[in-house]
Amino acid sequence: MTALSTGSDASVASHLNGNATSNGYDHANGSGAEAVLAGAAPPSFAKVPFSQLTLYTGNTMRTGTTGQLNTSFKKSNQELISAVQDTLLYSLNTARVKGDTITITDETSLGPLEGDRSLYEVTVKMFHLASCPTGAGAKTTPLSFEQLDAAIADLESALGIPEIKLDHFILALPNQTFDENEMDESEVVAFTEGIKTAVLPLWQRLSVLRRAGRIGRLGVAEFSKQQLEILKEVAIQVLGDDAVGPEINQVNLQDCCVLPRDLISYAKEQRIELLTHGDSTNILPKETFATLLQPYLPVAAKSLAPSFVLKYSVFITNRGLVTKKGYIVKALSA
Repeated sequence: MTALSTGSDASVASHLNGNATSNGYDHANGSGAEAVLAGAAPPSFAKVPFSQLTLYTGNTMRTGTTGQLNTSFKKSNQELISAVQDTLLYSLNTARVKGDTITITDETSLGPLEGDRSLYEVTVKMFHLASCPTGAGAKTTPLSFEQLDAAIADLESALGIPEIKLDHFILALPNQTFDENEMDESEVVAFTEGIKTAVLPLWQRLSVLRRAGRIGRLGVAEFSKQQLEILKEVAIQVLGDDAVGPEINQVNLQDCCVLPRDLISYAKEQRIELLTHGDSTNILPKETFATLLQPYLPVAAKSLAPSFVLKYSVFITNRGLVTKKGYIVKALSA
């Protein structure tokens, strides 16, 4: 899996600096980042110890972030890093501050969809970053459904659609990676406990949204056959008739070049759609986020940690074209 190294802030800064001066999108009718920054005073809130930050990147299909990255970068978290960097660089001075909360939005390419909602397909992937629910020695803090509600509300704001229906919703669990090998007994016990304690409260809320028609198809990422079975079984045991089993499973083929036959067979049997993706498992490490914030919000860089990243894409249904693509990042006091 290609991922942005977090071991060296210098390497991160090098990429960011290069991106800032090479972006072809003219945010301020100037000649790039240096022209925008020249003579610009830092905002008065630069040293405020914020307890919450929400950042809406621009539409990466318009800003050039997607197009300027080469193939290997597109298969990592570099698109997100570049989009966050651009938003901080060009939109910080128009940020909205309320007490110890700050919202930073690239207003240049957000806004409502053109035409009727039925013309579009909205796909969302939520990377929950706040806890680690599975594996040996795992934390058992439940994934926050409040953050899920906040993420959907943020998306409604970004797209200008109240009570939005999400055609596809993918939940990406913290540190979840695909492993085609079967789990041993202790691993099964640990994973099952993690699902019961940490994931099920959030899955219950997603199931409610799915049954209410707010989500068209509900899925997960990087699950093996065993793990899909466990999630469905636990959901049925605890939630009963309200349970919804996974309908989509995303797998990164950089981790597994050929999908295991047992997974393919199980997916066909259960009508689970198998999709591939190129997202990094740890899409926004705390160290990387701090490096991004440091030049702009140095105090917040030390106090905030990313809670979730919401990645969304809007397709024109009858043409299969992506018209909007962006990210929403939420960070809270560490």
